[in-house]
Parts: sequence; structure tokens; C-alpha cells
Amino acid sequence: MGTIAFESFESTFQILNPFKDFAPDDHRVEVRKDPLLGATSVHNPFLKDKAKVFFGDNDPELLKKLVEESAKNCIFCGDFVEKSTARYPDDIIPGGRIKVGEAVLFANLFSLGKYHPVIALSKAHFLRPSEFSPELIGNGFKAARRFLDMAYDEDPSALYASVNANYLFPAGASLVHPHLQMMITTLAYSYQAQLIDASAAYFQKNGSSYFMDLVETERRTNARYIAQKGAWHWLAAYSPMGTNEIMAVHERETDFGRLTESDISDLSDGISRVLACYEGLGHLSFNYTLYSMREGARSEGFRCLFKIINRQNLYPNYRNDDYFLQKMLHSELIILLPEDLTRKAKEYF
Repeated sequence: MGTIAFESFESTFQILNPFKDFAPDDHRVEVRKDPLLGATSVHNPFLKDKAKVFFGDNDPELLKKLVEESAKNCIFCGDFVEKSTARYPDDIIPGGRIKVGEAVLFANLFSLGKYHPVIALSKAHFLRPSEFSPELIGNGFKAARRFLDMAYDEDPSALYASVNANYLFPAGASLVHPHLQMMITTLAYSYQAQLIDASAAYFQKNGSSYFMDLVETERRTNARYIAQKGAWHWLAAYSPMGTNEIMAVHERETDFGRLTESDISDLSDGISRVLACYEGLGHLSFNYTLYSMREGARSEGFRCLFKIINRQNLYPNYRNDDYFLQKMLHSELIILLPEDLTRKAKEYF
């Protein structure tokens, strides 16, 4: 087992605060480094009490208006999902679509690759995060799994897969209706490639999986370890890539295509609990991704990995939560410390 270092760097400084008659204000800033990739995140304790400056409160009237107006022409609602969504040729998917419970997988009209389907998750046009049941989430993943099996059968170069969610406009969704997008590619996209390369280098150096060493280290210290559900270990990220990042690591598998029904059910149950936690923190919008690589595709040390973050709240003239720090410096702002997030998330597990 390798040693995982949780590095951080602190600086202190003083400003003269105009809202306190220019009295001295002492500040302490902590910069954290992700143990695997070295990605940085920044925390100033002063921001904890000023979270509303960054996120505000969701405006219920604005939300109601957006839901009602977007439902009028939603192509994922009711019979429209049959009439207005693209189908795959029958020789690829008999009937053109995959249906599991309320989930419907279909071809993407604006595909970014050969294997880029969309999965409408529910008949309901809008769900609060706490209303995403394990069954609804699990049906979406099961539809994605069937599509992955099809891609594997026909294409040996289909090596890297991800199942992704953008929920509500602040998360980049073009439609309110709950849905997923799946991508299966020959080339691993940038972040996934970094995870794979770094975990392979860690394995070569230490003879063990970084992700399992991380799980064991976090479980032992118990500062950011949340819970175990089946073969999945849930923990808050030490240096998050987004606001309130929580991740899940599978004990054994690297490949979504090798997960069992129980694995998918346990993952879906955990996601449902995290979403309820986000709503408890006052957030409705989120992104998540399940990262997978095909068994045998230079997968040393990698594990099936799930990451979820919440996004900006909905209110008139809301600010975007992604600015130069994230987009141009590839660093994240920590408002709620991962250790505090862990204590909150444990209540939901």
C-alpha cells in the first residue's frame, strides 16, 4: 500500500475592513492539493458565513415559472418522447430505443460521437433532488448498461465510457426534464485520461490501487469517509473539483459493463441519498459522472468512479459559479469544507 499525502498550504494576512470602520480583519487561506492529480482548491473560512453571496436562495416563483414554461414544449414529456426523439437503426437497437421502467434511451440529435445517447429518466418533467428515487436513477443506469453492452459487442475500440447528468440550467442542461447523457469513446477525454494515467503510475510505483488506498486511508482517519453501500465507498473529496463534491469508488471493477445488478442498485441508492443531502443544503442543480474503462484496457489501479457536485441556485440575475478560478486556473473554491460536508452527508446514509 502506498502512502497518500493530503497536502495543504496556509497563508495569513490582514486587511482594513471598511464595513468595520477600517478595523483590522485577520484572514487565513488554505490551498489544498488533490493527492492523485495535484489539482488545487482554495478555502477562506470567512466564506462559510457568506455562502448566500455565492449561491443565494432558490426563488420558488422563478423555478415554478421555468418548470411550467419549459413543460409546454418538452420533447421528453408524455408521447413526445416517442414522436420527437431520434431512434437508432433497428439493426443496432431493435425498436430504435431502450426502455427500462420510466427510463427511455434514444439517439442524440446533437451527438458528439458515434456512441452518445440521451436517457430520459422519468415521466415527471421536474423533480426535486430528493425525488430522484433509487429506482428512477437505477433504471437510467440499466438502460445505459444495455447500450454499453451493444457497443462492446460491435466495436472493440469502444474503451472508455461515462454516464453524465446535467440537472437544471445552472448545470448546463438545455432541458429541465431529468435526463442523462452517455459517452463511449476510443480516446479517453482529458480528465478521465488524467485519472487513468495517474492511477496507472501510482500502481507501477506502489503495486496497489490508488483508489483503494484512498478508501482505506480515508476510512481509517474518518475525516471524509461517509459510508459503504455494497461494494461502493462514499467519501467527500479532499480537494474538490466542484462545490460539495462527493465521490464513490467501487472496490473491484474498472468497467461499468462488469457491474452487477446489485452494484447498480447500491450506486443508485447512494446517489439518491447525496441528492437528498444537496437539497437539505439548499441546492437543486447538480452534475455527476460515472467514469468507466473497458476491462483489460490498461486499467491497472483504476476503479469505477462516480463524482457528483452541486451547482448554482436559481434566482433572478443569478451569478455563474464557474469563473476564472475554475475555467482559467483549473482550481476550485471551497465554501463548505469537505470535513463539514461529510458530517452532513452521513445523516443521509
